[in-house]
Amino acid sequence: MRALCPALALAAWAGAAQAVTLAVCRTLDVGGAPSAPLTVPAGSLFRDAGRADDPLAAFTADHWSLRLETVAPAQIPALQTCVAVQARITSDSAVKAVGRADNRSLVYAGSSDLLTTTPTSEPLLSLTAIVID
Repeated sequence: MRALCPALALAAWAGAAQAVTLAVCRTLDVGGAPSAPLTVPAGSLFRDAGRADDPLAAFTADHWSLRLETVAPAQIPALQTCVAVQARITSDSAVKAVGRADNRSLVYAGSSDLLTTTPTSEPLLSLTAIVID
């Protein structure tokens, strides 16, 4: 039993290394009508858009081939801008780990379910995310 415990701990640690917590955010229009709750479906893909602290990230081509997929659905409540959601790195990413210190900005890239696609709403297309854990 003693030899089995380190193996279980190592297996649990290896699985946890590929999971991250994202802060998924939307733009809140303070001058417009109150925002309704927004559901972020499970299987939503977010792709890297460069460093969050680089104002020229869209032009410097400092993008990783990083794709994060939400594991469970999350709802951004009315009058709130962000919600925390669990995500995993997809298998098509060349990058296999990301952390808060990497300071990557992510943008919504659609659904990972290509067989049963539903029309994407404009509020979903404007979602951004950052890694918080």
